Amino acid sequence: MRYLLVMALATVLVYGGCGDDSSDAADSGTSDTDTDTDTDTDTDTDTDTDDCVDGATSVGMAGTTWVSVCGGSFQMGSGYSDAQPIHEVTVPSFEMLKTEVTVTQYGECVTAGECIAPSNLSICNWDKTGYEDHPLNCVLWQHSVDFCTWVEGRLPSESEWEYAARSGGQDITYPWGDEMATCDLAVMDNGEYGCGTERTWAVCGKTAGNTDQGLCDMAGNVWEWVQDWYHNTYTGAPADGSAWEDPFDSNRVCRGGSFGSTSHALQATVRQYSDPSAAHLNFGFRCIR
Repeated sequence: MRYLLVMALATVLVYGGCGDDSSDAADSGTSDTDTDTDTDTDTDTDTDTDDCVDGATSVGMAGTTWVSVCGGSFQMGSGYSDAQPIHEVTVPSFEMLKTEVTVTQYGECVTAGECIAPSNLSICNWDKTGYEDHPLNCVLWQHSVDFCTWVEGRLPSESEWEYAARSGGQDITYPWGDEMATCDLAVMDNGEYGCGTERTWAVCGKTAGNTDQGLCDMAGNVWEWVQDWYHNTYTGAPADGSAWEDPFDSNRVCRGGSFGSTSHALQATVRQYSDPSAAHLNFGFRCIR
């Protein structure tokens, strides 16, 4: 059974939004038979003039590992209706967490008094023995903002996230290339959720699906909150890599698919969205700085 955990003044279980992987295609204005019509050339990284070393790592607070993603220009979007028009975006260099934020990492923020403990219902990973290295799920958008602030980072913009998920803005379908997603490459729905586990996996369990820079689980495991408000086209979207915060919308964007997603939703250009005050079984996040 698919669960969608919504927490406001009370806690209830419902379906809908980004957390309902059964609606991936419908919410994106696409169907599973759609194909990516992006035929633009690969990333031009000539605009990147800093000393970034692509894929270099450093260790941060709470045992986090940060991976350098060198900036450049790329063609953002695809043939899907809400991922048009395809447009050039220039993204500055940044560091991104190698993994989705884990239960253990988030726990350190709670212990420090800077984060609020999420739900510990039976369908959530928080406070569950054996899930310490799994991605934190059942997490509100604001929870993710608080953690990223604590580790001296922030949530990625949607364009930064897509640039990273396409291994530095390459013209590829998935983080690893164009080979269709399978359980060899991602934690997904291959007829059974979570490749048969019905749940998340410990982070970095599918390293064959890593980006060229070494980022894990950019497709599958949990959807990842980003900073932007959702807009149903890219008309008017920023071209400088910043988050699209104006005009205001009622939903925030999440990207990357989850353990309940089929191969379609794991494509790097597929977009989803949800009310930021909702927390879902298949929602998580990672930070950049």
